[in-house]
Amino acid sequence: MDSRNNHYLSSTLQAVSVKLLKQISFPSPFRALIEIVMFAGVFAAAGYISLGLGLDDMLAPMVPVILVIMLASVASGVYRRDITNSIMNIYVHSAYGFLLASIGFFVTVGLFFPTFVDSKFVFFFLFFAFFVSNTVRPLISGTDFMDGGGRRTN
Repeated sequence: MDSRNNHYLSSTLQAVSVKLLKQISFPSPFRALIEIVMFAGVFAAAGYISLGLGLDDMLAPMVPVILVIMLASVASGVYRRDITNSIMNIYVHSAYGFLLASIGFFVTVGLFFPTFVDSKFVFFFLFFAFFVSNTVRPLISGTDFMDGGGRRTN
């Protein structure tokens, strides 16, 4: 009986790992560059407006924060080509990635850059990063906006 449970657990873990690995997809270099510049702009604006910092003061924390955000997006599957047939798929994967990115953001900033653990900065950065990314991603992903949010491809 114990060997059946071990086999079942092993096959379940294998199925979950295959599913998670399928999610991982990297963006094209052009799309990555656009999103990096977009997140860097939001980070710089948030730091300048809420903390009064210059760009020189923000470069050290900006790089790991953007790296965490991009890796969370990769893990969420937002760059997979098969989800671009529906704008709703992009939004679902983007929301999932943003949840992962927010957790990573709090850990990174909380552990390494406590100056940026300011409620105004955190709110400004996360709020605008979410809305800017969900505006730009459908535009640069080649999504068909006339699909009505369905699963079928045109």
